[in-house]
Amino acid sequence: MFGIGFPEFILIMVLALIVVGPEKLPDLAKSLAKQLLELKKTANSLKDSLQEELKEAERAAEESDKSQNPPAGSLPPGDESSAKKNSGERDTVIDVEHRSAEDVYKEAVTAVSQQDETPQSGQAEKKNQ
Repeated sequence: MFGIGFPEFILIMVLALIVVGPEKLPDLAKSLAKQLLELKKTANSLKDSLQEELKEAERAAEESDKSQNPPAGSLPPGDESSAKKNSGERDTVIDVEHRSAEDVYKEAVTAVSQQDETPQSGQAEKKNQ
């Protein structure tokens, strides 16, 4: 208790009895106990509110992390300009499961070269004019 041993506590009580007097000492002890109890309640409520604020801040940080880092299976949203460009095209899907890296690479290169060879609808119209 505040680093005070029993002998020091007895000395403080004797001094308080001498200074305050025996008639006012019980009232002083009651008011002191009430103030200490009120201080303890205030400290606990402050501690609880700080913990709640910390939890809310952690939740907000987790939500922002989730929104910035989507799950591995989801694709990032594309912009409208790229959607308009690719409206008539289909992307080539390459199955990579149970295949060597060389085979996957060769298929990807072939698919890209085939897409480059086929003119896009907008480019074909420009060439025809």
